[in-house]
Amino acid sequence: MSRGRIRDTAALWRPAVEGVEVLHAHFRVHEYTRHAHESTTVALVDSGAASFVYRGEHVVAPAGSTFVINAGAVHTGRALTDQGYRYRVLYLDQAALTPLLAGEPGLDGPLAFDETIVRDGRVAGLLDRAHRVLTATGTEPLRQQQALLEVCHALRERFRGRARAGRVAVDDVGREVDHHHRAVALVRDYLEAHATDKVLLQDLATLTGVSAYRLVRIFSGTVGMPPHAYQNQVRIRRARRLLALGIPAANVATLVGFCDQPHLIRMFKKYTGVTPAQFVAGVRCG
Repeated sequence: MSRGRIRDTAALWRPAVEGVEVLHAHFRVHEYTRHAHESTTVALVDSGAASFVYRGEHVVAPAGSTFVINAGAVHTGRALTDQGYRYRVLYLDQAALTPLLAGEPGLDGPLAFDETIVRDGRVAGLLDRAHRVLTATGTEPLRQQQALLEVCHALRERFRGRARAGRVAVDDVGREVDHHHRAVALVRDYLEAHATDKVLLQDLATLTGVSAYRLVRIFSGTVGMPPHAYQNQVRIRRARRLLALGIPAANVATLVGFCDQPHLIRMFKKYTGVTPAQFVAGVRCG
């Protein structure tokens, strides 16, 4: 059987604990495009092996391992072999978790880690339990919060790291670097404000005073993805919010700047791993 005929499976939940999403998936064919999450990603690989590019390095997460991707960090994702990989993911929003973690030494700061892959039976066991609790029907929020706290404690004890400084792939110094950072900030703000527009590179070059070619290089090196991919990510982020409000996918596609519903479905899957329908089902379940 060809890989193209193999079906991937994915399911998403939003449990009663605010700021938490849960994804269970078995991917053989699906490949994540370069993207970033607003939340910290904590994934437990149950079988197979996941392969992704993160912090400019090729990373392999085998079965039994846990991997962590910091909020805002650009990465990809695919199966290492034709057999695919099965994994369970927690997306943890720091702003929503702060009240839960307040007052705990070592837990009240951002959930950010230096280490990416870890094999730790205790961490894996706590993650397994957390997933069971968070996805079980009728589980009390208090029990879900407790399971999350145990996971956060175990991760801090095992990783004991802070996120590395953002990577800047430009080799200039002095005021020119400041100018580059300003150009990147201007482009990000512009794409956020014009997410639904058909933006041209010359528009961005005029805005920043940097040539289009050099701007793409600077932006990609700093942010981890080119401007068009960043604009698509902004659109997907807005689509998630609108879908969660119950707005039909066909309307959402137009509202966020995609040409039609099939375009939204394709891009949503590429950036999130689930279809809009699967996402809505998870939101309703939560």
